[in-house]
Amino acid sequence: MKINSLELLDFRNYGNLNLTGFSNINIVIGSNGVGKTNIVEAIYLLSLARSLRPGTNRNLIRFGQDFARISANIQTNRNHNLELVIGKDFKRAKIDKMEMEKISDFVGILNVVAFTPDDLNLVKGSPQIKRRFLNLELSKISPIYLFGLNKFNYLLKERNKYLKMASRYDEYLEVIDEQLIKLQLDIEKKRCDFVGLLAEIVQPVYKKIAGNDDIIKLELESAIDFRKNKEELLQQYQNNFVKDKREQKTSLGVHRDNLKININSKDAFHFGSQGQIRTIVLSVKIALVELIKQEIGEYPVLLLDDVMSELDPNRQNNLLNFLSQDIQTFITTTSFDGLIAEIIENAHNIHIKGVNDGR
Repeated sequence: MKINSLELLDFRNYGNLNLTGFSNINIVIGSNGVGKTNIVEAIYLLSLARSLRPGTNRNLIRFGQDFARISANIQTNRNHNLELVIGKDFKRAKIDKMEMEKISDFVGILNVVAFTPDDLNLVKGSPQIKRRFLNLELSKISPIYLFGLNKFNYLLKERNKYLKMASRYDEYLEVIDEQLIKLQLDIEKKRCDFVGLLAEIVQPVYKKIAGNDDIIKLELESAIDFRKNKEELLQQYQNNFVKDKREQKTSLGVHRDNLKININSKDAFHFGSQGQIRTIVLSVKIALVELIKQEIGEYPVLLLDDVMSELDPNRQNNLLNFLSQDIQTFITTTSFDGLIAEIIENAHNIHIKGVNDGR
């Protein structure tokens, strides 16, 4: 999977930007504040129709304009033209000039894996951040997972609303809980399988990038014991009613899962150095690239935002060995300083020099 061209119209700080001539490795270089990250954000939006960064649609539109447009020609099994138009309160998407009825029909045509400084929260962050990671990456490769997750989230909200009114555990709650249990069995299996596959790839990737024998382990910490049968799980929900009623939220379920990452049998958050944590997260992202290749048959586009300069030359070189001719990569940086010569020589360089409104 590769991007052949990218056009931005009134997106963030860009009035009109056309980029072509991309190669395997592409370096977006410029000083802070000129809009380097905006370019990788635009690519990310074409993949998932959502931003790398928090904020509203308004933040994505150049100051004084009513909408922004991102378009690209991409190469998968055949060439496609993708277009995403972002208004203050809407998003519209086209594939090969045909407008999609639902944004979800647009998502995933272009597949990307992104690594930004915020991704260090995969180790340092809350269980909610880690669940979001699992849900996002699983949704890329399994529409069935996304469908089940959306249905689970809807029923969970309905249950939490009903808890405010219910005086006892009644038939309505039992019906909802039976449906929640059925959905969660599938969600949890897919999460366990995904984490297991990812863990198998992460360890050798980490070893090659870091150049040492640290042992990295990924483990899904389930908030519900699915070794129990459905009747036992239903009884747990009933037993938790008083607590759930008091707190007005459901205390049991996959919405409380956690992804645990260990280094040398210890919690990476508490015992990993900054360099180790950065390399762990980078290894997870590279492992994702390989896993997506296994699942869909082609490599996604890799986005590395302000990452390479934080790696020493040995780790940069080791990472470069993973970036085969089939993995198109976009790297943002403020300077060539710190980048090994081989990366610079083989790259298509995109120099960003100006900024319009500072978005």
